[in-house]
Amino acid sequence: MTLSDQAFIALCEQHALGQHAAVLQPWLRPRVGFSRTADADAPVGASRIGGGPDVPADFQWPMRNGRPLDFLLQINLADLQGLQSGLDLPAQGLLSFFYDTQEQPWGYDPAHGDGHCIVLLEAGDLQRLPAPHPEMALPPAALGFHQGWGLPHPFSADGERMVEAFQSDGIDWDDDEVADDYYDLVDAVADHGAPTAGERHGLGGYSHNVQGDMRLEAELVSHGLYCGNQTGYQDPRRAALEAGGAEWSLLLQLDSDDHAMCGDSGMLYGWIRQSDLAARDLSRTWMRLQSC
Repeated sequence: MTLSDQAFIALCEQHALGQHAAVLQPWLRPRVGFSRTADADAPVGASRIGGGPDVPADFQWPMRNGRPLDFLLQINLADLQGLQSGLDLPAQGLLSFFYDTQEQPWGYDPAHGDGHCIVLLEAGDLQRLPAPHPEMALPPAALGFHQGWGLPHPFSADGERMVEAFQSDGIDWDDDEVADDYYDLVDAVADHGAPTAGERHGLGGYSHNVQGDMRLEAELVSHGLYCGNQTGYQDPRRAALEAGGAEWSLLLQLDSDDHAMCGDSGMLYGWIRQSDLAARDLSRTWMRLQSC
């Protein structure tokens, strides 16, 4: 569902920010939302979550410490045609996500890099493999997609710049009521056109952060800096790496729901450099778990 100018202004007015809609509107960014459907037996090659993956005969299952990673979901990219994600995705193929759901690595440690794998497969001759750990597998279901939109979350670099724009427009961000109104607006925009309110599964757009900004962290961790505390952020190498944070884009956001739990009611985020995505190189992606 398209978020028209009129609909966006109406959402702003509903959350006491109508007079600032013109400041906020340039910050809108498209995303593709997805949800489980009632179909638990999707055909081979279809967009689906849970169970086992659809892969070619020569597929080598990604491993971590001798244990196969768990399959999360696969996206048939043909299903996204006509929807805006803000990502330079190919028009065809199967985008598949694997993760260590047993250990659930958070991603703030360079040692967590092998805790996930994202692959792009040709949507051709595929076979469905069983989940290697059925007790850890997500319940299977086909996926449905919808056009979504987002505003930057305050706990992010984009959110900080948006707050500066707010303040330049005379908004007192230190007023708790104003901040609460904006949080509510972020949720209302994310819910626009979604089949289930509060569900934040998606591809592209802004991350809906549970904790702090992830793009700088992605750049630091991918260069070997530990960010589980202030060590990486205080490292002298940060200054040279900081600009690279802007290169990272949100590829996947997987929310906790009635069928799967990411940490303690958290979210799992897959990130990729824009240049790597353009080159179809998914070998240097980064996955971050944030939890309450």
